[in-house]
Amino acid sequence: MSAKAGLSQVASGGKAVYRQRRQTPEERRAQIIRESVAFFSEYGFGGSTHELAKRIGVTQPLMFRYFESKDALVDAVFDTVFTQRWNSQWPKIITDRSRPLRDRLTSFYESYLKVAFNRDWMRLYVFAGLAGVEINRRYFRILEQRLLVPLCAELRHEFRMASTADVPLTNDELDYVWSFHGGIFYHGIRRCAFGTSTDHELSETLLDVTIDSFIDTAPHAIARFMREVPDKSRGDIADQR
Repeated sequence: MSAKAGLSQVASGGKAVYRQRRQTPEERRAQIIRESVAFFSEYGFGGSTHELAKRIGVTQPLMFRYFESKDALVDAVFDTVFTQRWNSQWPKIITDRSRPLRDRLTSFYESYLKVAFNRDWMRLYVFAGLAGVEINRRYFRILEQRLLVPLCAELRHEFRMASTADVPLTNDELDYVWSFHGGIFYHGIRRCAFGTSTDHELSETLLDVTIDSFIDTAPHAIARFMREVPDKSRGDIADQR
């Protein structure tokens, strides 16, 4: 991009003088969101909106002309970082029974980790959890309902077990799938959010081994969970979450 992008040229004594072009409301709003993503990923959601406005180069009153409250700004950050980056194909990959489950999981995680494994995404996710911000709980619900609960159903189908329609999904099954997902996800937290010495990317080999281990043990674990359910009183996951 040219260094003069966004500038207008006027004549002054025969010389070209460049002045900053006034931003449109849409451009200003996008700038505020972009700077907020970087600011909150650095300082957390307890960061001062006064400092944020100063960093952007605007006044607080101007910033709140675009977002009526800090919560509204946080919602916009969530939408930008999490909602807009959500791939509508992910649930379809998980439930595509024309492919072996192992291949589906590999395809899903190869795509998902390209989105999730970056500094802003991971740090916002962690800060939101520490601050008890609703966006973290909202993302948990989306991930669970759209991906992990369907994966539980696909595991039952893969190993020719009773469907979740016939025998309700158990809490242990869902927690087991959460543990699998969390084990992969935590690699990104260590690397992108905490900046530990584990700064290498998750290798294709490690991902393959992790998925293979999960699929090898899943039928035994799920069978045990289902045997240990005394009755249906533990309930349908959809009714509890």
